[in-house]
Amino acid sequence: MSANRLIYWGCAALIILLVISGASLAKQTVVNLMIDLDAPDPTISVQNATVFNSMNNLMSVIDSKGLNATIYVSGDIASYQRLPVTAFGSRSNHELALNGITKDEILAHMTYAKQEALLKKAKDSIEAAYVCGTTPMQVVGFRPQSFSQNNDTFKILESLGFQYDAGFKAGVLYLPDHKKDTWPYPIENYSIYAVPVSTYNISGEAVYLSDRYVKEDKGLSASKWYDLLASKFDESAQNGEPMIVIFNNLISGSGDYFGAYKDFIDYATSKNARFVTTLELVKITIAENANEKLPALAGVKPSACPTCGQKMEGASNLTIGVNVTHKENCTNCNKSSLNATNPK
Repeated sequence: MSANRLIYWGCAALIILLVISGASLAKQTVVNLMIDLDAPDPTISVQNATVFNSMNNLMSVIDSKGLNATIYVSGDIASYQRLPVTAFGSRSNHELALNGITKDEILAHMTYAKQEALLKKAKDSIEAAYVCGTTPMQVVGFRPQSFSQNNDTFKILESLGFQYDAGFKAGVLYLPDHKKDTWPYPIENYSIYAVPVSTYNISGEAVYLSDRYVKEDKGLSASKWYDLLASKFDESAQNGEPMIVIFNNLISGSGDYFGAYKDFIDYATSKNARFVTTLELVKITIAENANEKLPALAGVKPSACPTCGQKMEGASNLTIGVNVTHKENCTNCNKSSLNATNPK
């Protein structure tokens, strides 16, 4: 065989390998682990050992594999459990995000002023949890307790520099025209992205992926929870969708649920999953949107009801998580801004 032919076939083989490699990378399923740092009573600092040990169990599994995750911390946890927050939040593969202020609170029932004061205080508390001599972290992610928020919350988050809001559930709790979205999407009129937690259909019901929810509300055993996670991963891989799942250290940090968590991480890594923080997931979406030349975020304040389009000057009661009637300036609309009425 001539030298030219050898070079030709060598180049052809290299191209084939590159194509195969590229195809393999393209098929990576994106997984976003949202890990809630919780405590039996966030205001009791002596519980640091319980909180630290259960959280360490979860994080050691992913840290040993060099995987990324986002740790969601409430304002109470940041104030009273400073040591665990600092210890886990300072690691380079961990992102810290805000998980409301107090466990199971309902933001939608608070005034704008109260929400603003509490959210700012909680954000400042988390950002203050860093090792002396290192660069303070900036918190840009949020997920509300009980998935409760309203239009005021969006305004406050934007003013505080947040980049995403994970208070949504794919196909269950969503903004208008986004029922089918499983990737993050822009919140209209705000420079913030909505991040929908993944759901999985069980006997006709869309169940969102949260260990606390499936254990306490649905009564699933650890083995059933693992089956759900593995099935959802396979579904996400087939559909080219991200898998966004919530783990709570008090649920999955020990016992059978910890076993299910470990087994799922092992299963996903064996399938070449790409583990990303929530912020990375949003950045991936923004990059894809830019490639598709989608319209940029306008960043202007709402001036019309997102449900019917009627002008609504001064209205600020578009509530997420509970049913409301647009009474003030929306005479032809009697709908909720979201499909779902149960915030839990």
